[in-house]
Amino acid sequence: MQFGTFIWPNDPEIFRMKFARKVEVEAANGGTWTVNNIARMGRTFECEGVFFGSNAYNSIRALASLHIAGHPAALIHPQWDNTTALLSEMEVTEGPGENLLHYKLTFIELPPA
Repeated sequence: MQFGTFIWPNDPEIFRMKFARKVEVEAANGGTWTVNNIARMGRTFECEGVFFGSNAYNSIRALASLHIAGHPAALIHPQWDNTTALLSEMEVTEGPGENLLHYKLTFIELPPA
């Protein structure tokens, strides 16, 4: 898996992809309703995993730099289509043990150019 210049040293343990649509639901006369299909929303990608060993902190620093920069980049997953996304959330937990970092990342897909 890859995001921008960062290539995962080991695959995430969990990878979630969420699809959503923007809809409006309004009550109508006679006890019915209408549904207005506004648009497809960008997919949300969530991944969780562990970085371990002597490069664990370097991996987190590299991802943190991409998050802080705030630029969209290519999100490449070997089983899904490539897309342009923004790293919107990042959570890191240390341990237990030395050089063991658990991470949770959230990416949001950008609209096609």
